[in-house]
Amino acid sequence: MNILTSYDWLKQYVDLGAMTAEEFAARVSLSGPGVERLYPQGADLDRVVLGRVLEVKPHPNADKLRIAVVDVGAHGHAPARIVCGGSNLQADQWVAVAKEGAMVRWHGEGEPIELKPAEIRGVKSEGMICAANEIGLFDAFPHSEREILDLGHVFSVGAKHASPLRAGTPLADVLGLNGDTVMDIEVTTNRPDAFSMVGLAREAAAILKKPMTWKPATLSHVVGARRVLPLRVTVMDKKSCPRYMAVKIEGVTNGESPWWMKRRLMSAGLRPINKLVDITNFVMLELGQPMHAFDADKLTPLLTKERGGGEVGLIVRKATKGESFKALDGKTYKLDDTMLVIADAKTPQAVAGVMGGETAAATGDTHSVVFEAATFDPVSVRKTARALNLYSDSQLRFEKGLSTEAPPDALARAVELCLELCGGTVVGTPADVRAKPYKPAKYSITFEKINELIGVQVKPKECVDTLKRLGFVVKVGAKRALPLLTATVPWWRDHDIEGGRDLVEEIARVYGYGNLPAVFPAGKTTRQPTPELALEDRVRTLAKGAGFTETFTYSFISKTMLERVGYDEKPLLRVQNPLSADFEYMRTSLLPSLVDVVLQNQDRFRTQKLFEVQHVYYPTEKGWKELPDERLELGAAVLGDEKAWREAKGLVEHLLHELGIADVTWKRLENDVFWHPGRTAQAWKGVHLLATVGELHPSLATNAGIEGRLALIDMPLGEVFHLSGNARPYATIPTYPTSKRDLALVVAHDTEVQDVTRVLREADPLVRSVDWFDTFTGKGMESGKKSIAFHLEIGSDDRTLETNDVDAVLKRVIAAASAKFDASVRG
Repeated sequence: MNILTSYDWLKQYVDLGAMTAEEFAARVSLSGPGVERLYPQGADLDRVVLGRVLEVKPHPNADKLRIAVVDVGAHGHAPARIVCGGSNLQADQWVAVAKEGAMVRWHGEGEPIELKPAEIRGVKSEGMICAANEIGLFDAFPHSEREILDLGHVFSVGAKHASPLRAGTPLADVLGLNGDTVMDIEVTTNRPDAFSMVGLAREAAAILKKPMTWKPATLSHVVGARRVLPLRVTVMDKKSCPRYMAVKIEGVTNGESPWWMKRRLMSAGLRPINKLVDITNFVMLELGQPMHAFDADKLTPLLTKERGGGEVGLIVRKATKGESFKALDGKTYKLDDTMLVIADAKTPQAVAGVMGGETAAATGDTHSVVFEAATFDPVSVRKTARALNLYSDSQLRFEKGLSTEAPPDALARAVELCLELCGGTVVGTPADVRAKPYKPAKYSITFEKINELIGVQVKPKECVDTLKRLGFVVKVGAKRALPLLTATVPWWRDHDIEGGRDLVEEIARVYGYGNLPAVFPAGKTTRQPTPELALEDRVRTLAKGAGFTETFTYSFISKTMLERVGYDEKPLLRVQNPLSADFEYMRTSLLPSLVDVVLQNQDRFRTQKLFEVQHVYYPTEKGWKELPDERLELGAAVLGDEKAWREAKGLVEHLLHELGIADVTWKRLENDVFWHPGRTAQAWKGVHLLATVGELHPSLATNAGIEGRLALIDMPLGEVFHLSGNARPYATIPTYPTSKRDLALVVAHDTEVQDVTRVLREADPLVRSVDWFDTFTGKGMESGKKSIAFHLEIGSDDRTLETNDVDAVLKRVIAAASAKFDASVRG
């Protein structure tokens, strides 16, 4: 899983000094999460500056346009005169001004274009006052049609985080973007702790030996009230929910988040919503613990007023079969009794670990909020998300396994931010329901074993220091007179560290795999050569040599891919718990996958020649109760014009020839819903089907959106390899020159070319080869007839043939064709 991380934000948690993002990426990637790409910020705002509107005048020639006199910090120069149609334009307003050469999107649409001097309705405009959508900031500052970006309003929200505004300052500097770099970081799935700023800071501190500067918020500091608890939490399935915490805050004022928070969310690829929702997303990014905010006033109380007053409460339970739930994505989902939900007294308000509901979502009208922080069983979350086809950033983290010790810090941080940004009062101690007390894991390993597994001598002190920097509590003792290291696993690694060997891996990666000596591996290759593997490699080499490009696609395909090419999914093996709907079925053919590859690439490549050699999977008589029947196949696709099927057939003939398979018979294939009824043939040797070659059926090609002719090959390599032979007959190079003639014959329309080819070749022993090169059925041809043309090569092994000899052979060839097919020579 990849995450986007602001380097400027990361430096708030670990002291990185003057280290640049490039240096950080190079060093940390060798021992921890890999930084795959760097995105310097602010470049797209080049030549966009902060301006102050001094005066607004009417435009002499347009009612909806006005002339703004703007201070853009050009010392010694008069203020800029800019024509603007912004409906909210007014004097003494701070605005974003694009100067000549800036890249902007007109009205927020299309690709960025360079701003050039312009005269608008007879008035010269010295720049452009921008709306947020014209400079890529709409997600942070949404606005109505014709409204410009009011930066004074932007920095009146959370103003204590902003610097004084000065006209002419580059907007990227005003917004704190210049100097920042967003890093695209790959985090392995076993490290959910590193899906957060604090987790990455811990990694950086340990690898780079830098001090952590982050101090966690604590509930005891942010929660002061001790009144009767107005919030009750009941967990009915503690296996699926080992810990659930919640707190209620009343008197909050929700609204637009300050820019500093919006900036952090956007740097990670999240869209700002409102303060309460943004707080939960901010905490998830900062600490790695997903959260949710409920509007407490929209939760149905657990008790009615007749029974003692309305008590707000949440119930963690399994859904009832058929229960419906409207999620934050606006869709309604049918639940079943395997899914865990967070409910009020009546209905589910969230699917646990996956997504919250729309009914009790925090909005601008929210005045009383309940924050939750919980831990859910990763398998339960994963199954629920797959079953509903519903995914979220929270779900991606929960299904990797989070510690039960994470919620307190997250809840405290959310309360801290809420009190800072939204005000309000915490009206009671947080609810905290857990299945059992937490007991950290401990593992031991000798220093001798550590060095044996790493392959180098790492000093005991360095081993201890490394683990301590990573957050382990380390003790050194002895076992059977051997020094022994015992480490207590920090809670944020309790789903990752599972034994002493994992401790060795931690020491080795921080020591640096690049510092380990290079040793050539001993032993034999795991892939032992066999005749089948040799043939498989030869087929790949031959196909590449014929100009085809090899593709590699998944063995699992979707129902959509099957429907696109008219395949019925019922006979196929279906995966019970697919990763997604794209990997639902095990394929019995490579062709649906190849058609999909062609579609994905046809906008870039109007002609394509692709092939794949992989296994396909057929169900056995016992179906899913035993492993499928695997069969090796070659599939190929040729996208182009009317010659595409000839190139496909040529590849098959080339492969069969090179594999030593002769006397192949071609038969037309008709009445098939997948293949073209007039441009499909099958290669047979006796009763063995060697290949099917043809174009995709016209109706399927049209429905799929294929642009051009698409020819396909389906070759069962098991049959081909069974019949292949290494020995091929040797033919000497002719001693005497041969003569070549072209012959065009008019025959009945249903006459097969291969039948005519065979008769011509057998008509005279001096006929060396017969190659078909054209079929004509156009204007001037008699109805029911067609012309087929051949290249004939005629020669003798003992002499050079004279013209009359060649003419005599040609007469015998024509006579044989006439006798067999009532053929005539085309004039």
